Amino acid sequence: MNLHNHHPTDDLLAAYALGALDADEAMRVETTLANNPEAQAELKALSEIVAMLPYAAQPIEPSNTVKQQLFARVAADQAQDPPAQMPTTLPPVALQPQRGWRMASAAVMAILLLLIVGLGSFTFSLQSSIAELQLTNQSLETRLADLQQTLAETQTSQQQLAAQFEASQNNVATLMTRLTQEEQVLTFISAPGVATRILEATNSQIRAAGEMYMYPGQTQAVVLFRGLSPLESGRVYQFWLANNEGQVDAGIFHVDESGLERLIVNAPREVNAFTQVMLTIEPEGGSDAPSSEVVLEGSL
Repeated sequence: MNLHNHHPTDDLLAAYALGALDADEAMRVETTLANNPEAQAELKALSEIVAMLPYAAQPIEPSNTVKQQLFARVAADQAQDPPAQMPTTLPPVALQPQRGWRMASAAVMAILLLLIVGLGSFTFSLQSSIAELQLTNQSLETRLADLQQTLAETQTSQQQLAAQFEASQNNVATLMTRLTQEEQVLTFISAPGVATRILEATNSQIRAAGEMYMYPGQTQAVVLFRGLSPLESGRVYQFWLANNEGQVDAGIFHVDESGLERLIVNAPREVNAFTQVMLTIEPEGGSDAPSSEVVLEGSL
C-alpha cells in the first residue's frame, strides 16, 4: 500500500478481501475498484495473502457441541436480521473510512502478518523434519549395507566350512580304507604257514631292508620296506619278480621321510614260481624292464 497516496477505501480493502463487509459497504468498494487500478492491485495482493491463511495451521475437527452452537447462532441471526433490499443503483462515491474501520484494518493486517510468520515457522519445522528423516534413511542404508556385508561373509564362511567338512570326510574315508588294508596285511603276515623272505641292500651305503610274506601256491604276497630314502621328483621305486623266463613288474610306490612302505603284490602266477625279487629306482610311471639302480634284492 502506498502511504503517500492513501485512498479512503484502502482501509476497507483488507476487510473486503476477508469478506467481512456488509452488502452496502461491499457494493461501494466494488464501485470504486472498477475505476481504480491501484486499488485493484492492492486487493489482488491482499487476496493472495488471504488464500494462504488455510495453510498456516493444521486443521482441527470441532466437537459436536461446538458445531451445534455455531449452527444455532447462525439460524438465530438469520431469523432476527432478514436480508435487506439491495438498492438498484449506488453512486460511485468512495466511502469515508471511520476510525473504527481503520483500527479493524490495522488489526486484520497484524493478524495476517502473524499468520504468515506462523506459516513460515511451520514450513521451517517441516523442512527440519524432512532433513531428520533423510539422515535416518542414510543411517538405515548404512546399517543395511553392513548387514549385507555380514551376510556375505557368513555365506563365505559357510562355504569354506562345507569344503573343509567334505575334505575331512574324504580323509576319513581314505584312512578307513588304509586301516582296512593294514588289518588285512596284519592278518596275512601273522597267519599260520606264511613264508618269509628277506630283502637285503645291494651295497653297504644303503640303510634299507625289506621282508616278503607269501604262501606257497598263492599269487598274493606282502612286502614291508623300511629305511628307504625319499626320491627326487620324477623318480619312483619299482618292485620286480624274476625267474629264468624274465622279470615281471609287481608294483611302483613312493616313500616319505619315514622311509616306511608296504606293498601288496598280485603276481600273474604262484609267487613261489619265481626265484628272485628286487627293488629298483625307475622314472616316474615305472619301466618295462628293471634298471641297473638296484636297491634291494632277495631269493625266493
